[in-house]
This record gives sequence, C-alpha cells and structure tokens, in this order.
Amino acid sequence: MAMNGDDQSVNQFFFKKLIAKNKLLFLAMVITSAFASLDGVISPYVIGKITNTLSQKHFSEIPKILLLYLLMMLFLNVSFYLWQFCWGKITKSSNELLRSTAFNNFIASPSEKKITNTLNFINVNVKQIENQCIDSTIMLVYCVEQAIVSLVYILSINGIAAMVFLVCGLIPAVIPRLTRNWVQTGTKKWNSSYENYNQKTSDAVHGFDTIRHANGDNRFKIFVQKALMGEEKKYFLMNFRRNTSNFLAQVSYSLSMVISLAVGTFFVINGQILVGGLISLFLASDRLTSPIISIVNIANQLTSVSPLLKNKALQKSKKQEFNNLDFTKLPNQEKIIFDHCNLGYSNKAILKNINLTVSKGNKVLIIGRSGIGKSTLFKTLLNEIPLLKGKILVDNSLKQANFYTNFGIVSQDTYIFAESLRFNLTLGKDFPTQQVINVLKTVKLSYLANEKSLDMQIGEKGLSLSGGEKRKLEIARALLNQKSILLVDEGLSGLDEESNKQIFALLQSLPQTVIEIEHAVSPEEKNQFDQIIDLGAQY
Repeated sequence: MAMNGDDQSVNQFFFKKLIAKNKLLFLAMVITSAFASLDGVISPYVIGKITNTLSQKHFSEIPKILLLYLLMMLFLNVSFYLWQFCWGKITKSSNELLRSTAFNNFIASPSEKKITNTLNFINVNVKQIENQCIDSTIMLVYCVEQAIVSLVYILSINGIAAMVFLVCGLIPAVIPRLTRNWVQTGTKKWNSSYENYNQKTSDAVHGFDTIRHANGDNRFKIFVQKALMGEEKKYFLMNFRRNTSNFLAQVSYSLSMVISLAVGTFFVINGQILVGGLISLFLASDRLTSPIISIVNIANQLTSVSPLLKNKALQKSKKQEFNNLDFTKLPNQEKIIFDHCNLGYSNKAILKNINLTVSKGNKVLIIGRSGIGKSTLFKTLLNEIPLLKGKILVDNSLKQANFYTNFGIVSQDTYIFAESLRFNLTLGKDFPTQQVINVLKTVKLSYLANEKSLDMQIGEKGLSLSGGEKRKLEIARALLNQKSILLVDEGLSGLDEESNKQIFALLQSLPQTVIEIEHAVSPEEKNQFDQIIDLGAQY
C-alpha cells in the first residue's frame, strides 16, 4: 500500500526533526550497518574459497582461510555491536522527542479533552511508533545495504548466473503477493461466520430462560449447530487457502532452486565458474532475495504508523487567548472591577450585569447554588473563556508578562504529586529551607515544619494527607510564590467541621486579597467578609 501525500509529509517531518537532532549518530548507524551487512557475503565467500581449495588439494591454504574467516567474523561482530548501540541511541532519542513534543504541546495549550489522548500517546503510542516505525526504518536501511552488498558480490562471480539466481529467488516471493487477496477473502469470510456463531451462542446462553419457556430448546440447538458447522467450514476453507498459497510458494521455491542449480552446474561444466563459486553464488543469492522481500514488507508496514504520527498529541494547537482585561490606573486600593459584565459560554450569558469591586486585602465571598455559574467568574478573570459584555478593569500594578502569576488557586480538588513534601510546596523551584518552614508555620502545619518532614515522601495522590492538610498545603504553595490574590473555588467543601473552621480562619487571617466561591457559608462566617455577592438573589 502506497503512502498518500499527507502520510509522507507527516513521516518526513518527524524523520527530518529526528535526523537533524542526531546527524552524527545516524551517520554512524549507516556506516556500522553497512559493515554488518557483510554478513550476507562473508560466509558464502569463505565456504566457496574452502571448497575450491579442497578440490585443488591446496591443503596448506586452509589455516590461512580459517584465520581470515575468524578475523572477518570478529570484525562483523564488532560492527553488529556498534550498530545495535547506535540503534538503541536513536530509539532513545526518538522516544524522548515524541514524549517531550506531546507533553510540551499539552502544557502550551492544556485542556481536559487532551488529558486522556496525551497520556495514552505517551504511555502506549510511543512504543508502537518505536516498534513499527523506528525499528522498521533501521531494519530497512540494513536490508537495503545487505541487498546491495550481496548483489555486487554475486555479480562479481558471474553476471549471467547471478541474474538467473536472482530472478529464480524472487519467484517464491511473488506467489504470496498474487494469492494475497484470495487468502484475505477467506479470512474475512471466516471472521464473519465466527461472529455469527458467537452471537447465536451468546443469545442461546443468555436467553435460555426465554427459550425454555417457549419450548424452543431443540430449535435453538439446531440454530447453533448450523452456525457452528458453517463457522467450521469457513475455518477449514480459510486454512485451505493459506496452505495452498504456502504450497505454491514452496513448489515455486523448489523449482527455482532446481533451475538455479542447473544453470550454475552448466556454467561449472563449461569452466566459467568453479564449484566453490557455484556454492558461494547459491548461498549469497539467498542473502539477496531475503532482504529484498523484507524491504517490500517493511515499506508496507511503515504506512501503518502514519496515523500514529498524525496523532493530535504531536500537533501544536494554538492557545486560545481572550482579551477580557482592561489594564488601567485604578483609584485608592482598588485592584479589580467587574463593570456590568455578562459571563457565560458560547455567547450564552449565564450571569448578567455583574458588578464587583475588589480592593487590596479584601475578603470577597461569592455564593449561590451549584451550577449557577460561580466558577465562570474565575474563568473569565483568568482569560479562559471570553467576556460576553461589560468591562473588567485591572489596576496596572497587576500587569505582568504573565498575568496569572498574580493568582494562587485553592480548590476542593487539591492535586498532590507523588513526590516529597518539599517538592509539593515548591514545585521544583529553589526556595531557602527556612522560608519553606516559615510558610508551613503560617498555614498551621507546624508539625511538618522541619527538614526531616520536608524530605518525606508523600504517597501517590497524597493519600497520606488529610483533606484539611491538602488544602493548607495548596495555600502554602500560593504564599511561598508570593501570590497577591487567592481565588478559592469551593475550598471549604469536602472537609470535616474542624478542618473547615481552620481553613476558613486561615484564609481570613491572610493579608492577601481573597475572592472565595462557596456553596454554603454560615451567617457567622458571612459577617467576616468585606463583600458578599449572592448570585442566588439575582437569579
């Protein structure tokens, strides 16, 4: 099957990038592969040489030939070793390229939809590409080189005889190609019959109560038996076609070998080649036809990897940017103003005429029933969805190259990495140990505020931490990174009463500006906020 233009461009792009990254390694691989491909002619050459030497009774030459053979085999083994080393390095580089490309593309434009596909590509598809594409391509290079070396060698023995051996050797490879459609049709027929039998058997087994109550036992036995006989017949015919194809290939192989040897014998009788030359020709011709057959098969196999290389995980998707914010000089301590804003998705407003002024250090509460659109406000502020109407004014003091660095996010789904406590706090940044310890004390995790605890491994998904501890840890991350504004999205949800009170008190005590979304808050807690936006009162 030939590759279409899109498949070729995808493959070419990947290989160009891989080769550009490993030019010297690819050159070394081609050279060592060429030396390794001498395997196809060394043994035929030596065996032919020994045969001629014995027939001419030059016995004193035998040790020299054997020593030469030993040296050539050592050279061959070293070449194979170096070739496999290059193979391994190229595979490593290709896997790194594929995985890093997929991960970087996700990070550049993350979304919930991409998570499953990205992880599946990294964990599964990369190995498939390694097996079907990288390994196959390297073997393709080796087979091409082996075919060229073997062709040059057999032509050097006798050109006419070599071509006869070549043609005869390729005949058995043609037979499976000619019978392929015939064999595949038999396989498809059996698959269809097998599915039919399985369906009838499944119906009979799962519906046995219905069958029994309708006195249909015998009828269904006949239905299933007929399906079984049909399936077995198709199975027999499928194997018959396969065996027939193999039989014809074997017969053609036998005939081609007889013809080849007959022609070779004719040349020996006429003194055009020696007996050893005939043996070398016979052995080397097989080393020529085998790689040629492999080249065809590998080329077909390479087409199957194209869909994997066209995976969306490897495609750069432009991050959708929205321009929801107007940076300006705001009076007094005001930092963010929502001015008659309509918020929603797909041009459909779910929140209308939102007015909100957030000043430095304010504690703002947004409440309302689940699904009313509370989180939509955060997503609009963070430019994740477009502002439908109105203005969001932001003080120039918050205007940075990356606006999001102003915000720390505290949610009910705190993600804990399967790493040390220190890593979960710093996320790989280099902070002084004492600074980390001080932050832990600030969020009321004093019992963890020591170097031993910082290097403690936290179980997968943070299973060793309680819900309240996870929430405190997330707040600590924000404080450590000196976030000026905390966006709390249901940060009190899912906690026991004591943890709920601790987290609430902690958020209220912080000097940072806090905008908090909650489903339900007690009247006593409401009184501690500077502002309350009750979306339930508006809708």
